[in-house]
Amino acid sequence: MHANRYPEHVITAYSSERPSITRLLLEAQWAHYQLTYALEHDPDSDVTLTLRRQKVLHLGALSDVLALRTQDAELYESARNLGDFLRQIDGLAPDAQPHNGLDHLRTQYGLLHGHRGGAIRRATPAATGERRCRLPILRTGPWLLHQMCDTYTWATLAQSPRFPHVDVRDEKRRHLITRGMVLVWAASAAPADGAADTAASIAGHSLRAFDGRPSVDDPGARGYLLDAFHELDDQEEGEDLHPQDCAGGCRGDGEILTVLTWEHHGDSIYTPVHQEPVICLGNSATHAPNCTTCGGHGYTYTPGYRELCLDGRALDEDSAHPMMQDD
Repeated sequence: MHANRYPEHVITAYSSERPSITRLLLEAQWAHYQLTYALEHDPDSDVTLTLRRQKVLHLGALSDVLALRTQDAELYESARNLGDFLRQIDGLAPDAQPHNGLDHLRTQYGLLHGHRGGAIRRATPAATGERRCRLPILRTGPWLLHQMCDTYTWATLAQSPRFPHVDVRDEKRRHLITRGMVLVWAASAAPADGAADTAASIAGHSLRAFDGRPSVDDPGARGYLLDAFHELDDQEEGEDLHPQDCAGGCRGDGEILTVLTWEHHGDSIYTPVHQEPVICLGNSATHAPNCTTCGGHGYTYTPGYRELCLDGRALDEDSAHPMMQDD
């Protein structure tokens, strides 16, 4: 029996199911793993499109619920984009109902669990600066979710001799840290969610055990988790790599979520299938005409797909990422 109601419960799909944050994390990372496994082992399989839809749906639901809790603009934007992508996968025409990708995402999540509908049942309280729960690290929510899913995937895939170049232990540790940070953020955004709070503490204890460190109390375990992330990540806390109003759209963190892969459907029709955080170029978006990778076109092509070429992107010296500048 559910004792508490959280911001996501104003949505029909989540109100009926009331999914826990822990379950949403498991669903998203497992869907990510299933798709990656298929693409690595049998990319032409008939189930690939189904697995891609599954990944978009579960990652979208997780992003949406976290956005409702934290009032984070980047997570909201990510959930909306994933909803639009889900409409494309489902073959909905622009004028088909629901018009809004986020409503479609919520509706499909509800239907998946046997509940109808997904629209907001009553007005959501207006977001205010005081209500927004910021991520306690200098990274974006979509980046953190991607890292959590990707590290889980490769920590699992790399147990096979097929991927000898992957450091399984390093991927496992990164997964423990990023998953723990998501749980800490979700718990701090909804203090009444005792299950998320407990899961965040368990994540800190699990990381200490993985590192062979002695046990501590719950606050100490969370502190260790946060310190581990700061040691793992290469950004300086409190130091923006780009201005908050950066023309590249990175909001100061130096990275922007970018579509890297499109699927070709013929007649020059491409649909996006994969995106990742890449270094933001500020107000510069040109591509070197003498790029040796793509010949200056900005894209490379494989049968059925188009890939964004990252090698020849030309940096504006005034907006370059500090880590890309020569010493």
